[in-house]
Amino acid sequence: MRNKEIIAAVWQDTYLEDIPQECETVFLLGATISNVGDRVRLFKSKEVWVDIDFVEGLEKNKTGVKFLKDAGADGVITTKLSLLKECEKIGMPVILRFFALDSHAVRNILHHLRYVSKVEVLPADVLPKLIDTFKNINPGIFVIAAGLISSAEEVRMLFKNGVDAVSIGGEIKKVWREYHN
Repeated sequence: MRNKEIIAAVWQDTYLEDIPQECETVFLLGATISNVGDRVRLFKSKEVWVDIDFVEGLEKNKTGVKFLKDAGADGVITTKLSLLKECEKIGMPVILRFFALDSHAVRNILHHLRYVSKVEVLPADVLPKLIDTFKNINPGIFVIAAGLISSAEEVRMLFKNGVDAVSIGGEIKKVWREYHN
């Protein structure tokens, strides 16, 4: 994962041809325990991070993290703080996903920012208000914006405001084309 990258957020019904060929990183947001390995292999020409919270039938614990590592995932995405240490123990990179729904949720994540190297924040449009605070608490944190991004203009604004990367789902081809032209 690199700075100013547009990441493809893919669901169960997304295939390799549905995302720009030049896109280097994929967030796999939907799978089952029986097909997650196939889904990871499908996108293996790219860096693949799996959202463990969206893998149906998979335990959200050390065994589940090990399963994803053995399946070839490059990293884990989760909303569960308890998984941070489990990922760390087996050397699996982790992104803490955070929903900035209200001031209580924001205060909660601020307390945990010191313990993570990467965070994904939804919805993206709240990040310009939060990015300076995040970087003051943890200057080395890599911040990914996600949720409701539908234009290259929004991507440029997020990057201008200090966001390190953006994750985009259904609009990925359109936004990618706009951004790179």
